[in-house]
Amino acid sequence: MSISQLYHITRRSFQTLDAAMNVAGQNVANAQTEGYHRRRITMGAVDHIGRGIYSRAALGTISTGGGVSVQSYQRMHDQLLSGATWQAKSGLGFANERQRVMSSMESLFPLDTGSLQDQLGNFYNAWSDLSDNPTGTAERQSLSSKTQTLTDSLNRVDNDLYSLQENTQADLTDGVDQVNSLLKKIAGLNATIADARNQGTPDFASEDARDQLVGDLSEYLPVTVHESDHEGYVVTVDGMAVVQGINVTNLKLDMSGSAPSISFGDTGVVFDASSSSDGKLGALSKTLTKDIPDARSGLDELANTLVTQVNALHTTGYGLDGSTGNDFFDPTGLTAGSIRLSDAVLADNNVIAASGDVNAAGDNAIALALSDLRNSPLLNGGSDTTEDFVINLVSKIGGQVSEATSQSSAQSLIVDQLQAQESAVSAVSVDEEMTNLIELQQAYTATARVLTTVQSMMDTLLSI
Repeated sequence: MSISQLYHITRRSFQTLDAAMNVAGQNVANAQTEGYHRRRITMGAVDHIGRGIYSRAALGTISTGGGVSVQSYQRMHDQLLSGATWQAKSGLGFANERQRVMSSMESLFPLDTGSLQDQLGNFYNAWSDLSDNPTGTAERQSLSSKTQTLTDSLNRVDNDLYSLQENTQADLTDGVDQVNSLLKKIAGLNATIADARNQGTPDFASEDARDQLVGDLSEYLPVTVHESDHEGYVVTVDGMAVVQGINVTNLKLDMSGSAPSISFGDTGVVFDASSSSDGKLGALSKTLTKDIPDARSGLDELANTLVTQVNALHTTGYGLDGSTGNDFFDPTGLTAGSIRLSDAVLADNNVIAASGDVNAAGDNAIALALSDLRNSPLLNGGSDTTEDFVINLVSKIGGQVSEATSQSSAQSLIVDQLQAQESAVSAVSVDEEMTNLIELQQAYTATARVLTTVQSMMDTLLSI
């Protein structure tokens, strides 16, 4: 090996070690950067450079090397682990969003004092009190007041459910807009990353940013990602490609029907949010298409039953003023949002009927029959009383909140476990990087010693 070749070897060594130190420094600097994936440099021995009159070995054809060089730069990333994490995040996004909305719905139904069940009980108790004193005006005033409280509560809950529905629709609209924005950014990074690779200089920062965007997207939708050499990330949702290279299929939200509909661009294919791993958009869609409508429908059924059953009996009775045929509830208010006392009762409590006999003001047949409605199975095909129906309605909502909470806890553990496995591959260990830097420092010092020796040899030759 010639002295000249030793110079080349030390030069390459310095260049390679400098590159390795830069990578280690970059890793340490970004140890706390969210979404950063650890970089790694691969070194390789340089084969013997072609022998000429200045490099030919003195003893024939002895092979010597040309030192070391950088073989490749790598971004430490496990695509399988990332894919599993993104799928788990979809389930977590669904559970968290469903828990949030259903908890808001549950808060609309207070328990114990002031609950619908409590107010229904007060309503029936007031009829029982009237049956004990069918000519009492105070009892009629109490009945009117307690009924007003009940109808006001039904009106309020229905209005609050409608407001929750509007807010959830706004959240769904914002979510679709956010998804479309993420899709556009991912496609843009596909182009940036492809350009960098074509130029032979991988853009790892853009690749990190793209993975972060996919992670954000997975919270909204159940995404699957395939990487193509030519198109970058191909992102699919339920088998439909939403990002393919620089091409994007935006989501479209249609709120014109009775339930919201999300479709993939102009394909006519609808996103069917039927799974518990369909992300935030799936949870919002399910809430709007099933949970809130079911609750409002249940309240409407309760209101309709009260109005029709009470009026059917009340119109056959006689009030203190001797009038008959009066509705107790407004017969047109058959929903939770419209139920109210009739105009006749609001104008004069004396029209409230307790007697079933026009000639017996002290008769309590009607008041007693209305009080006994409490124990009549009027709902769910004749299986539930009105109070049972309310209990089941509120319990169902509470059960859905509990289910979403349990799913959220389970999915959080899965996501944490997968992210821990990802971190083992891609996260920066400062201790490991510092150890690498010490090794590189020693190699740098040793290379400098070689260069010093070569310089001494050259000085000796020149002094001859």
